[in-house]
Amino acid sequence: MKILPGIILLAIQLTFLNSAYSVDIKEKNSFLLDIRNRDNSIYLNRFSTSKNITIYDIKTSLFGECEWHFGTSRWEKITSGIEAEKLFLKYVYCGESIHFISGQILDYMTFEPGNMSMEATTKLGFMFPLSKKLSFRIWNEYSYNLEKGSAGLNEVHIEIPYKVTKNLDFGIGWRHTDRIHAFDSDYATYFFDLYF
Repeated sequence: MKILPGIILLAIQLTFLNSAYSVDIKEKNSFLLDIRNRDNSIYLNRFSTSKNITIYDIKTSLFGECEWHFGTSRWEKITSGIEAEKLFLKYVYCGESIHFISGQILDYMTFEPGNMSMEATTKLGFMFPLSKKLSFRIWNEYSYNLEKGSAGLNEVHIEIPYKVTKNLDFGIGWRHTDRIHAFDSDYATYFFDLYF
């Protein structure tokens, strides 16, 4: 499992060496304020490099994601993997990712905190433009632990991003997190996206 970061770094370097393989780079910073219990609020950072496979109209991404838990001052979840996504009928979104997951306070999951495990996440959602710069997104994410053969999370997301410039979005939203084997959370979300 330690070989994955090396493969990701090599792929990124090769991508930048040849302009024909250039990728889109995005960083998303989110603040999740737990409405039920402020001690469970989270800072989330996601960094991704994406490439469209035009022949199939599929977007593929390598990504890393970190969640910092304000109540415990520890990493709740750290994720890295690959994702494929496709847009159908202009507004319907479908995606699938396979990723490694670890964290310090994942005691609600099906594996021990601090250990690494493998998950698959299925995403299904809708995206609607509200104006030239404003849009509305709603989607569901269902995560399944491949090693344990057990569901981990089911999350519903709503976001309203506003495009400030071509390189910057700001937005607000809401997220419901169903930790299938433990407690639920409802978050008010604030985020900004940077595009490189």
